[in-house]
Amino acid sequence: MSFLFFCALSLLQVADPAAQIRNPKITVEALPQLTIESAMYPGLVRDNNGVLHVWYFREADGIKRLEMRRLVDGEFTAPTLISASDKLMVNWADNPRFVIGKDGSSMITWLESNGHGYGVKYAFSREGGSALTEPRWLHQDQLGAEHGFVSLVALADGGFFAAWLQGGAFGEAGAYQTSLIGVVIKEDGTLADEKVLDELVCDCCDTDTEIFNSGNVVVTYRDRNTDEVRDTYFVRGNPLQPDSFTAPMPLAVEGWKPAGCPVNGPAIASYGRHTSVVLFSDKKWEVARLQIVQSKGGGKKFGLPTVVSAKGTIGRADITYLPAGIAAVAWLHKIDDEVWWVAKAVPRKGMPGPRMKIAKVKGTRADGFISLVAGDDGIIACYTDGGKLSFSSIKFEQTATDAVDGQTE
Repeated sequence: MSFLFFCALSLLQVADPAAQIRNPKITVEALPQLTIESAMYPGLVRDNNGVLHVWYFREADGIKRLEMRRLVDGEFTAPTLISASDKLMVNWADNPRFVIGKDGSSMITWLESNGHGYGVKYAFSREGGSALTEPRWLHQDQLGAEHGFVSLVALADGGFFAAWLQGGAFGEAGAYQTSLIGVVIKEDGTLADEKVLDELVCDCCDTDTEIFNSGNVVVTYRDRNTDEVRDTYFVRGNPLQPDSFTAPMPLAVEGWKPAGCPVNGPAIASYGRHTSVVLFSDKKWEVARLQIVQSKGGGKKFGLPTVVSAKGTIGRADITYLPAGIAAVAWLHKIDDEVWWVAKAVPRKGMPGPRMKIAKVKGTRADGFISLVAGDDGIIACYTDGGKLSFSSIKFEQTATDAVDGQTE
């Protein structure tokens, strides 16, 4: 190594203090003042002004409802009704998605029965605060039995990109073949041509997508081959240039052949060009485990996996970044005879920090999935807690020198 190269490398390391953090520790604090009663299966997002939006299901007078609230001055606003119908599908594993663009436009998706299966409806708002449009079907196919597990991002110059799983029609040869589909939703809410991103994927594991300043997206999902191996894969490309998408590539080569769909898809998050994906596997003769793979090049390629959790892992993970520039993962975990939502911080190099408890739950499907959103001073976690939504804060035990500004691709 030349002296000049050594000096340049040293400067890069100093410029990125997040890369120097080892054994990161977090603190978790319950936020009982934010409880939402009679609600389940939430999602969280922050808008461009830092306002927290939460969406969830509830039932009133025998009718299922999808509602949304905003957190303003420490209190939730009155609920805004998104949809109320006996066709609304409430699924513990396949929840609505909502995203807000830089221009204030927004889009939300949810599942509805279509008479012979179910599909994805969407509505959008052209600017912040304006009413949502009338719902439309997200997919061209109206005969297929199953459409769902949507992931959604806002495009830099307006519009949105969605990816979802799509199964064949009942009785047809492809009825049990599920594909990964992507589409651009234009600024006026109309749909561009669909793109098949992977022809054969796992049937009921969630997808997750992240977008970068370059306009490229990374779509993560559980793949499936003809030998029933279901490892976690990704594709990368620019939605406005559909032919730019890569062929499917593995994030970790596990060779896992589950007896059925594990209902445990990946989750992805980014901090500038740094990207992390958390993934679940439970191979026969091994303990279930969560692993994380990280990229420092905007998801062009990922490093080798690091184990986040093993014995006791149930999964249903989410991931986001702490203000210090390192990832935090939350998941469902069995501790002795109890089941808890737990979390860890994961450094860019080295082993994850200690596991911290968030909340004890029943350990059933009704617990759903946890949702994380990053803020200026930490992370907010939201989860189904019996018949209500509960919230917790997750913060990094940091010093002033630990903080790092996000970089762009």
